[in-house]
Amino acid sequence: MHYILNETNQIIAADESLLNLCGLSHIDELSLKIALGEIKFDPTSETNLIITNDNNDEAYTISKTSLSSMLGRLTLVNVQIEEEASIESSAPMDLETDLISIDTDVEDTITEPETVEEETELFNLVSDEEFEESVETLDLGIEEKSEAVVDDTTPIVIDIDTISQQIGVSHEDYDTFLNEYIDTALGLEQDLRSSDEQTCSSAVATLSHLSEVLQLPVIGKLIENVSNASADTQREAVESFYAALSRLTTTPTVQEEEKKDLFEVQDDAVASAAGTGFGTISLDDVKPIHFDFRLEEAANDLSLPIELIEEFVRDFIDQGHIETKNMLKAYEEGDLDAIQKIGHLLKGASSNLRIKDLSDTLYKIQFCENSDDLEHLIKDYWGHFLSFEIQINALAN
Repeated sequence: MHYILNETNQIIAADESLLNLCGLSHIDELSLKIALGEIKFDPTSETNLIITNDNNDEAYTISKTSLSSMLGRLTLVNVQIEEEASIESSAPMDLETDLISIDTDVEDTITEPETVEEETELFNLVSDEEFEESVETLDLGIEEKSEAVVDDTTPIVIDIDTISQQIGVSHEDYDTFLNEYIDTALGLEQDLRSSDEQTCSSAVATLSHLSEVLQLPVIGKLIENVSNASADTQREAVESFYAALSRLTTTPTVQEEEKKDLFEVQDDAVASAAGTGFGTISLDDVKPIHFDFRLEEAANDLSLPIELIEEFVRDFIDQGHIETKNMLKAYEEGDLDAIQKIGHLLKGASSNLRIKDLSDTLYKIQFCENSDDLEHLIKDYWGHFLSFEIQINALAN
């Protein structure tokens, strides 16, 4: 199980196993539960993760890996459970037992020829011509396999829509994480090729954890092959990994784009037949809906100067005015997906600034599937936004 922390120790990504452990299905639910105090989650400990749910404390051993990214310093946290620990500890003994068993079986099946004649007959079982043919066939098979690995240029298309939604990040953030992963992998190439087992294992562990967080099963399998490779096959396994890495893309193939365009044309035809969109919304008559927000509490919670928090808050207000106009335009065009993405964008920003009540209204917009509910939800959000803006403007007077 893994999750990623940003520089302020906020969880910005978590894998499915961790969410299942908390009884949740999405990173946004975890953020909301933590904000509401229903789950107490301490991700900042150096050695243990404490999760409090329904007044029950559960502790898990963790290990951390620092990541350098365009979003700042990130931390990858690996959460270990008892089953994993027991499996790892028992693996060497099982391997040793298996090797002993294999050695015994081989010794039982090999017998020495009783006479010189029998030994001669054994060598004569395969003629020289048959031996040469078998060697040629074997060499040809190896060459064909190597060429297949090198020449395969088929793109490995990542379903960025599905994956970014599952781990709770935007398309742009996922692209950033993916590029950072590729840069990290390139930087660890010498370690993967190293004959030192510990150096290679450390590089494999880092790349394996990151591929799991980014939900790249194909890449994860190939990096696992590097870990399991022998000295003779290590080079081929590493080359296969980097060959696949170069084929990663979030851009659909030509056929997929044509198929997507076809569906978009059909959707446009349906929208045209149904009307121009959901209608129009006027926010002129919306009244402020009061809730308390304190800059000092947000600054203390984020361990940042209050002046810096105030600057972030004012930037968020400017962003809110722009994105709200975009939301109303998307409503007029009947674009539910665009409205949900704007809700997700503003919800993330308000949650990071600890504007809880406002974040809760945007959370509802983000996951709204019924267009009939949108007008009420948007007006509810705008009422909270107006109240928040009034409170911040009052600080300047």
